[in-house]
Amino acid sequence: MTRKLVPFLLFLFALPAAASVDYFLAINTNSLVNPVDPGTRARISAFVVPVCCHTNDPTDATVTIPLPPGSTNISAPGEFGGWACSVAGTTVTCTTHLAATPPFPGIIVDFNVPSSLDGVGFRGTATLTTTVTDDRPGDNVASFFVSVYRILTVTTADDFGAGSLRDTITQANTMCDTSACKVTFAGPMTIEPKSPLPAITTGMVIDGSIAANTSLDVERPVEISGTKAGFANGLEIRTYREVTLRGITINGFGANGLVLAEPKSPPASGQQQIRVEGCFIGTNTTATEARPNGMRGIAVETPFTIASINNCTVSGNRYSGVAVWSAQSVSIGGRIGTGRDLRPLGNGASGVYIDGGSALVSGSIAYNHDFGVGVGPHAVHVEADAGSVFANGVLDYDWGLDGPTRTDPAARMPPVPVLIDATYDPARNRTVVRGVLPAEGRKGLGLYTVRIFKEIDGRRVIGTPQSNFINSGPGDVPFTLDVAGDLRGGAISGQTFYYDFADGIPLDSSEISDTIIAH
Repeated sequence: MTRKLVPFLLFLFALPAAASVDYFLAINTNSLVNPVDPGTRARISAFVVPVCCHTNDPTDATVTIPLPPGSTNISAPGEFGGWACSVAGTTVTCTTHLAATPPFPGIIVDFNVPSSLDGVGFRGTATLTTTVTDDRPGDNVASFFVSVYRILTVTTADDFGAGSLRDTITQANTMCDTSACKVTFAGPMTIEPKSPLPAITTGMVIDGSIAANTSLDVERPVEISGTKAGFANGLEIRTYREVTLRGITINGFGANGLVLAEPKSPPASGQQQIRVEGCFIGTNTTATEARPNGMRGIAVETPFTIASINNCTVSGNRYSGVAVWSAQSVSIGGRIGTGRDLRPLGNGASGVYIDGGSALVSGSIAYNHDFGVGVGPHAVHVEADAGSVFANGVLDYDWGLDGPTRTDPAARMPPVPVLIDATYDPARNRTVVRGVLPAEGRKGLGLYTVRIFKEIDGRRVIGTPQSNFINSGPGDVPFTLDVAGDLRGGAISGQTFYYDFADGIPLDSSEISDTIIAH
């Protein structure tokens, strides 16, 4: 090596490493996960996150967030500290200095989405730029989506013409394949179709202006009455797209009030969830009188349906309130057979009949002519709590529609617990219940628990936490459960629940045991 090269090499080794950063831009749009109404106040949050295990140099940073055209009242205070934000049109630009070490500030942008009734589907891309080179610039962009409902309003109770329900459903089926749609009503009205309404064939929300989880003692003033429609179903949902029906009264149809039916060509991914929320099916708008649909209140007929029938009154119908002929999974809750203030309205057959898929049933299911919950031969899993069913004509809960079944050799239904005695212990103020879980009808795998119910004013009330998990081993398994209080002279019953896993939810529940009297 010549003497002339040595200083040059020493100079190369002395060069400092080039400054660099490695940041990840994250966008949070929790308030925009689902479509929102026009003009809704929304929030977008942005975070600049350091990537693990990289030592960052200080840098100036700029984040740019575009909002949908037509957004208003844009506020970007730069919360979480450190950001200075400005708004130009519908674009928010925020700048800060990022130190080499945390904490790293975040950004909040509040705005009103566009108020247009024609709907918005906006895909935005936020960007991060730094004055120091970012080693992985692909992490400096983040996409987000803002969806605003297209609003279609039923303005008249007339059966035909512009603004009618018939015309509005027809428009929605045409316009809403590529945008989120909501059908609303100009006010309380009774709509009396003179022939079957068009089926719902795409995703939409039909909103009777009743908020989710509104009390079932509150009127549902948008009524679809089928007394002039002949032998017809009320509404039919024939789509794999997500549909929500909320706060509507449906009564008087010759066939079913509401049908969830198989579309002609479902995709390989199956059907999205159908939600029926806060509706009255088979009653008047106040749920004080029965106005029967001629067959079932709700009929579920789609083998891959995932449906939620929540906080509804389904009472007064000629046959069953809810009949599930085929489904993937259905959850059912509300008043089935009861009306306002739990008055008896009944259904002409069972409150709920399950003959396909898996079902979770809860609520107040009473005064139905046959069974509270009846389980047919094609059901996969059914879980109905004994506290939900009372005062039904034949049995409150029946697997097989054949009267009391204590054990099922096929193990579809968990074995019914056999209660032996219930004795009050005054020293502890507890009633001790002893029983046996039969071996017959237990699956080879899985876990079982037993719950004890005490009867108060004709209804079963759970009296204790469930038993410890019982494994599916051989032989009858004895159990002992403590129920708080002095239950002497009162009726006690039990029910078995089956789980795949200890941290899961029960998949099946047994029929209800014979009662015993505590002493």
